Amino acid sequence: MSYSILFSHHRRFILAIAIIVAAAALLVSAFFPFKYSATTRLLIIPKSSLGVDPYTAVKSAERISENLAQIVYTTSFFDRVTRAGFSLDLSSFNNASEIQKRKLWEKTVAPEVLSGTALLGITVFHQDKEQAKNWASAIAYTLQTQGFEYTGGNVDIKIVDTPILSRWPVKPNFVMNGFLGLLVGGLLGMIWVAGKYAK
Repeated sequence: MSYSILFSHHRRFILAIAIIVAAAALLVSAFFPFKYSATTRLLIIPKSSLGVDPYTAVKSAERISENLAQIVYTTSFFDRVTRAGFSLDLSSFNNASEIQKRKLWEKTVAPEVLSGTALLGITVFHQDKEQAKNWASAIAYTLQTQGFEYTGGNVDIKIVDTPILSRWPVKPNFVMNGFLGLLVGGLLGMIWVAGKYAK
């Protein structure tokens, strides 16, 4: 019997396993803290871009943005953000070890280089909407006022979008987790059927 016929014959069982695994994935997701996002964008302008063709200028800005995106994750930058003068909740970081602090910071902030542009996006995740906005504002402000210190002073950084808050929690991603649960469950169901009935 071919696998296609075998799977078709046991499709209800496979679908049931997929639904069970998807439901389990959604149930587990519900135990994780709900987090909102705040996203801001900055324009990276290399000073050396004056008189340079647009393509070269954009590529130069992309390289600087990539460097800054990595700098955002560093302890040095985190410390500067906390001293930027914004109302930031540091309770999660205060009693954490250095390793725990870095891991938490990496889960809190997500820089993104927007390909083909001179824009650097910064997204912050937090359980409190106001804190998500404050952290995003503090990061953008720190990049604008001190980012040049990480690039050799050859760049202007401007905030072009103030933080935009998500209306609903974006973490955990129930849609994605449920979809992956369906895929994994379906695959497990097919493997079980193939192992039991295939000859």
